[in-house]
Amino acid sequence: MKILILSTVHNWNDPRIFHKQACTLAREHEVILAAVDDGPERVVNGVRVRPLGTWHSRSERPRLWLRACREILRSKADVVHFHDPELALILLPYALLGNKRLILDVHEHPYAAIGGREWIPKIMRKLVATFFLWLLQLSPYVYDRVILAEDGYSPCFPERKNVHIIHNYALIPNPDIPFFDRYEGFDPRKKLRLIYIGCLMEYRGALTMPEMLKKLVARYPGVTLDLIGRAQPRSLELALRQASSRLGGIIKLHGYIDWNEMEPVVRRAHIGLIPLKPDPNHLVSLVTKFYDYMSFGLPCVVSDFPLWQRFIEENPCGVNADATDPDRFVEAIVSLVESPDRLRELSRNGYQMVREKFNWEQEGEKLLRIYRDFSR
Repeated sequence: MKILILSTVHNWNDPRIFHKQACTLAREHEVILAAVDDGPERVVNGVRVRPLGTWHSRSERPRLWLRACREILRSKADVVHFHDPELALILLPYALLGNKRLILDVHEHPYAAIGGREWIPKIMRKLVATFFLWLLQLSPYVYDRVILAEDGYSPCFPERKNVHIIHNYALIPNPDIPFFDRYEGFDPRKKLRLIYIGCLMEYRGALTMPEMLKKLVARYPGVTLDLIGRAQPRSLELALRQASSRLGGIIKLHGYIDWNEMEPVVRRAHIGLIPLKPDPNHLVSLVTKFYDYMSFGLPCVVSDFPLWQRFIEENPCGVNADATDPDRFVEAIVSLVESPDRLRELSRNGYQMVREKFNWEQEGEKLLRIYRDFSR
């Protein structure tokens, strides 16, 4: 079977789209991935990557929508698997008139994510969010399959056999890394490495982390912070570099690092940070950072949203703290730093839980079964 995977928002090597879904499907099918990239067309891990170009502002996105539509029309694919809510609207005519099977993949809460977009005028957010919620609720009646990344999205969709949940669980490194004691000889006053993995935005705590570091450095002179991910907008990257300069260069901005290449940085870290602010989507969704940190046996300090508190209680891999209050978040970091035995316990818990239940292998098999059903 020939499959065309589409995204006009995400980079081609997005962990869920490329490393998890495309590479899994390529085991049994011919896969073309058309996504954000400005490089040449090439084959990576059995997946043909076809760049749609890049965008730096939302006004440039329609150009990629047109290219995505062109890819569908010229493609000989049997199935088109697309990932962006706006494509659910753009592809409606094709769903009614076209000859390819269509799969919608939903990464964020249909109402909360759009309702929290600050670039949408506040007076229009509720209206736009309600429209897209209605559109996505209609999608199981229009598209052949709808895939949800989390259980919490299910109430937004009708109970139909063509609605599936494929969790965005962790990729276990291949070859797998054995568990190791990252706290052997741990002296936080000499060396304390904090890390954040993910897109850097203000509502994700990007500017809160330098404040935390300023408070920590007095107590732990060897503290550093590795930031892995792109800063958006560009002015935020400048602000973070200026903050690092004021703190003596103890914040390192790595930019985006591909999943397969980040192990050396994560391996030497002591605590992972998830200081996200109470954005509507964050309140109803679990970020993949949980699973990323757990896969490496890295304890984390995370925001104290009720859903996240329940996750930590049921899966002890870190502690919760109020990310809107840097003092409280720092207190939570200190409480772990001063308890190396607790850190070791949380480290082992996370490592084991990913390998027992929060791993992509089981979800990848569910994805393959969906496509096998098309062949029957």
